Amino acid sequence: MARIIFELGVNLVETFIIIDFITRYLGRKYQDKRWVIGFLGAWIVFFIEVSVINNIVPFEGVGTLIHLAVSFIYALFFLKGGILLRLWICAVADILNMLIGMGTVLAVCYIMKCEPNDIFTLFNSTRIITVIITKVILFYTCKVILRYRYRNPLDNQAWIMLILIPVISVISVSSLMFAAMDYEELSGYILCGISGILLANIITYYFFARLDKDYETRLRIKLLEQDNENAQKNIENADAFVKQIKSVRHDMRNQLLIIYNHIDSGKYQDAMDYIQSLTNNHLPDIQSFISSSNTAFNAIVNSKIVICNQKKIYIEVKEMKDTLKNLDAVDTGILFGNLLDNAIEAAEKTENRRIMVDVQTKGDYLSILVTNSIAKSVLTDNEQLKTSKKNKDLCGIGIKNIKAVVKKYNGMIQFFEEDDEFCCHILLDINNQ
Repeated sequence: MARIIFELGVNLVETFIIIDFITRYLGRKYQDKRWVIGFLGAWIVFFIEVSVINNIVPFEGVGTLIHLAVSFIYALFFLKGGILLRLWICAVADILNMLIGMGTVLAVCYIMKCEPNDIFTLFNSTRIITVIITKVILFYTCKVILRYRYRNPLDNQAWIMLILIPVISVISVSSLMFAAMDYEELSGYILCGISGILLANIITYYFFARLDKDYETRLRIKLLEQDNENAQKNIENADAFVKQIKSVRHDMRNQLLIIYNHIDSGKYQDAMDYIQSLTNNHLPDIQSFISSSNTAFNAIVNSKIVICNQKKIYIEVKEMKDTLKNLDAVDTGILFGNLLDNAIEAAEKTENRRIMVDVQTKGDYLSILVTNSIAKSVLTDNEQLKTSKKNKDLCGIGIKNIKAVVKKYNGMIQFFEEDDEFCCHILLDINNQ
């Protein structure tokens, strides 16, 4: 009875550590009860599966791939990240658990001069101590990996190669362990072999981490280049706006004198016609500028209004009062800067040059709708919205950054087209930040 309780307790702790590790590494897709249900469900199923397999065979071997399937299904439905990233971290958790378990068993056997079969089949102090050491090492190893977790966006081919490493390692370690159980005199050599496999996986993760850091460095450089380009544009826009104001100010006195002379001469109709002509032909560029509770939004949108003004693009901005007060300034700049840059680029290629921005609250969410006129369908031939510019690496960052902000606020983004307009609708949960 004591053995059954001990084994079930060990399985309960082991499966919790693994499920918790995968959850913390990838992050929760949901923040409500769905996550709790998913976590508990995966833990219970994992616990039952491990307990059943351990009851059938003393050492599950390749059967650990069943653990991989269980954890991957959980990650697929309840955790964040790409499919291949989720599969990879589940494989890493699986091989990590196996390598630590088998390595500890062989190390204890080598030190205590006992056989692996004894630890697997007998319930004694040696097995209890070995199991406790194994789970402690597993727990702290997971904590170390979580401190240095990475989510490098590799291409699919690289991900597949990366996933194959822990899967092949599981098969290799299983074969070595069966050999150790049949040929106890080779346990020392087999321990060295398993240690080598563990080291190879650690080195692989290290290079994966280096790739991630290199990617982040390249991304920062590209963002700095983009910021510099935007800063230059804003300076040019501000300069053009100042010149525009100076021009209007310079002509204002003369215009008022002409109107005064018409009125003084009793030519009221001429005065009215002149005012109408002045309004239609000389003052179309002076538009109402935005003044909201979010200064970053004001700066971005007002600078884009100047650009639209120069390019003869009609832009309409609707913003409900205080809707953007909880949105971070940097995130505001990333979202509206990239959204409006894309909209302006597309709208200036059309005859009906038009952009509309609508910001309001919908329930607990901040709703952002940006539409622009298009000459032809964008999504039909370019569903992934890949850039057509020469500098693809730099220009492709815009959509990625928008999606990153949406993900940060647990939001949703949708691209669609209607009435010869391209539409981007974003919902952000800004109340829970």
